[in-house]
Amino acid sequence: MGRVPVFAGFPAIEAQSADSGSVRIPDVNQPVLLRGHEGEYASRVEGLDDSALTLARPFGLPLDTTLDEGRPFDVEWTSAAGMHALPVRVTERSVDGKVRIWHAVPTGPARLLNRRAHVRVAVAIPVTIELEDEQVTASLLDVSEAAVRCLVREPLPPQSPDSLVGDGGRPVRVRFTLAGQEFALKGSILRSTPSQGGSELIVILPEDERTATAVRRAVFAEQIRARQLSRE
Repeated sequence: MGRVPVFAGFPAIEAQSADSGSVRIPDVNQPVLLRGHEGEYASRVEGLDDSALTLARPFGLPLDTTLDEGRPFDVEWTSAAGMHALPVRVTERSVDGKVRIWHAVPTGPARLLNRRAHVRVAVAIPVTIELEDEQVTASLLDVSEAAVRCLVREPLPPQSPDSLVGDGGRPVRVRFTLAGQEFALKGSILRSTPSQGGSELIVILPEDERTATAVRRAVFAEQIRARQLSRE
């Protein structure tokens, strides 16, 4: 693997992705998972400079944690290339307004934990499906950057890949809120099958990287939230 420099103080990144050619650091405001000796906690990237990441101190983290004292941990995030991890340690603590923040420096190169796979999260939230001149309220069952699966309580005509019209199938728009972010995504029905007295729909989402990135980050944030709830 080639070594790809990032910027001044960050270690060279050695892992390569199939898509963009390198593992990159997370973006500002990107949700991340902090994983270390004391468990895993949700956080967010508050800022970047030449040699450090600025992270929101996780809510609910014990006040006497050794992470505050410089014990190493991994920052994990997702991108179009897959899941990444960067080992860091806290070197400085401060407060920005009402947010307690950590200044963390990398202690080694970033790693690509797995190649790109459409990360999916199971949910149970309402979704509105705009289908031609009709709006249908349904239940969202799971979502990824590539597709959503939902249950419509009303029977719809079954639709298989053999009956798709054109390249994308029957056009629809799906509206839902995930991880506090509202989405209104154009897509197309891949499959419609009878289920629980209604219809289960698989809606394929467009391959638009900006939209995919937004959905991917919301999915990751929802995964972190679900994991925290499961431990309570």
